[in-house]
Amino acid sequence: MTDALERLRNGVVLAELGGHGDGPYCAKHGAGSALVVMGTYIVDASDFVPYPPAFVFKPGRSSYADYLRKHVRAARESGAAVGVSVVGVDLDDTIDFMLAAEDAGADYVSLCLHSGMDMFVSVGLSCALLWRENWPRLRQHLTACLQAVRTPLIAKIGVTRMPDDEQAVGEMAAVGVRLVHANLGEVATDRGRDFIQRLKEHGVFLVAGGGIRSVGDARRAMEAGADAVAVGTAAMHDAALCGRLQAALRSSPQAS
Repeated sequence: MTDALERLRNGVVLAELGGHGDGPYCAKHGAGSALVVMGTYIVDASDFVPYPPAFVFKPGRSSYADYLRKHVRAARESGAAVGVSVVGVDLDDTIDFMLAAEDAGADYVSLCLHSGMDMFVSVGLSCALLWRENWPRLRQHLTACLQAVRTPLIAKIGVTRMPDDEQAVGEMAAVGVRLVHANLGEVATDRGRDFIQRLKEHGVFLVAGGGIRSVGDARRAMEAGADAVAVGTAAMHDAALCGRLQAALRSSPQAS
C-alpha cells in the first residue's frame, strides 16, 4: 500500500465524472496525470436508474466484464494509473464490480460515498453512510470491501455535512482505509483549506478536489496538507489541464 500512496504523492488525479469518465475520456483528459478514475458506475438490477445509461450496469460479470477490460485498457493510454469508481444498493454487487475491475487491470478501486441520489440516500447509502447514525454500516461496508479487494481502495466522499463528514473519515481510518478522495467544493478557499487540515488529522492519505483550476489552486491545497489533488469539471473543459498541473507540481516547487 505504501508504494500505491507514494505513487500519488504530489500528484494530480482526474476525478470520476459520471456521463463522461469512460476509458477514452480518461485517456484524453488525464494524460500526464498520476491517476485517472473511470466512472462513477452504478450497478443496479432495476430497469430505470436516473443516471447516464452508459454508466449503469445490471449485476453480473456478463454485464460489465468486457466493458471494463476495454475501457481500462483505453484509460491506460493516458500514461497514468487507472482507478474505477462504483456504487450500488447491493454491497455484493458493488464488490463484484470492484473485483471485475481488478481482473480488467485496474490499479485502484473506489467506493463512491459521494452520491446524493435518492436511490442511495433513501436507504442510507453512499453519502448517507457518512452521517453519524449510519457509521456502523459505513464500517461494515468498508471492511467488506477491504477484505475482498487486492488493489488499494479509495473512499470518495463529499464534504457537505460537517462535522459528521469529517468524523466519518476517522471511522474509515479505524477500519483500515488509508486513501480518501474528498470533494471539498472550493479547496483553495479558507474554508476548503480548513477542511483539508481537519481531515488530515485522521492520518489518511488525502486527495483533495473541488474548484482546482490552476497550479496556484493545487499548491494552496497541498500547503494545507493535501497529499494530492483532484481535477474534475475543469479538466472536462481543458483536456491538457491535468498534464500541465502534474508537470508543475513535480518539478520546481515554485512553478506556477
